[in-house]
Amino acid sequence: MSDDTLKKLWENPANPELEVALQSAEAANVCTAGTRELTPEELEAHLAKVEEYKELLKNQVDERRYAHSLNVADAAKELAELNGVDAGKAYLCGLLHDIEKNRPWDEQERYMTQLGDDLPDHVIQNKKLWHAPAGAAFIRDELGILDADMIRAIKYHTTGRPNMSPLEKVLYVADYVSIERDYPGVERVREAAYRNLDEAILIGGRFTLISLLERYRVVNYDTFAMYNEVAAELGAAFEESASKA
Repeated sequence: MSDDTLKKLWENPANPELEVALQSAEAANVCTAGTRELTPEELEAHLAKVEEYKELLKNQVDERRYAHSLNVADAAKELAELNGVDAGKAYLCGLLHDIEKNRPWDEQERYMTQLGDDLPDHVIQNKKLWHAPAGAAFIRDELGILDADMIRAIKYHTTGRPNMSPLEKVLYVADYVSIERDYPGVERVREAAYRNLDEAILIGGRFTLISLLERYRVVNYDTFAMYNEVAAELGAAFEESASKA
C-alpha cells in the first residue's frame, strides 16, 4: 500500500476503509509468503507449457468456462501490452484464473485453506468467491507458479481490492470485458478498458455494486474499498462529464 494511500486514510481515522485496506494488504502478503518474481527463464518455461495447461483446464472446468478462460487470456494479453504489463504473465493468469471454478466445494475449500490466508467471514460464507483463492493456491502448489503478483491477481480477480498492482487490474478488467460477455453496459466497460484500466474499474465496479444492492446481497469489503479508491481519483471528473452531457 502506498504511503499516499495510508496518509489519506489516516487523515480520517473514522474512515471504515482504513481497516479494510490494511487487512487486504496484510492478506495479500500472507498468500505470497515464500514466493518471488519469476525469472525470465522460469516464465518462459511456464509459457512453454501453455498447451499442457489448456489440456489440464479442459479436465478441470466445463466447456463454457473453458471458452471464457481462453477469452480472458486473450483480453489480458491485449490489456497488458497496452499498459506496460508483462503480457506472458497476464496471459497465464487469464488462462488459469478460473481453474477451480467448477471443482467440488470440498476441493475448493481445501485449496482455499491451503493458501494460508485468514480469510474474512464474508468470503468464507460466500461459496461463489472460493474459486479465486483456491485457484491461487492451485497455481502455486500444483503448477509451481511462484510469482507473488500472479498469485495475488488470481486470488483477487473476482472481488478486486484496494491498491491493486497493474497486473491485478489487468486480470480484473479482462474478466469483465472478455469477448463473450454480454451483460447490459459491457460495451461501455470494454471501451473504457482499452483507454484506462481505472476507468473500467470505476464503471464496472458501479455496475457490480448496483447489481448487488438491487438484489440485497452482501457487498464484499475489498470490492467496496477498491471502488472508493478509484472513485476518489476519477469520480469527480465522471460526475462533471455526466452533468455536461
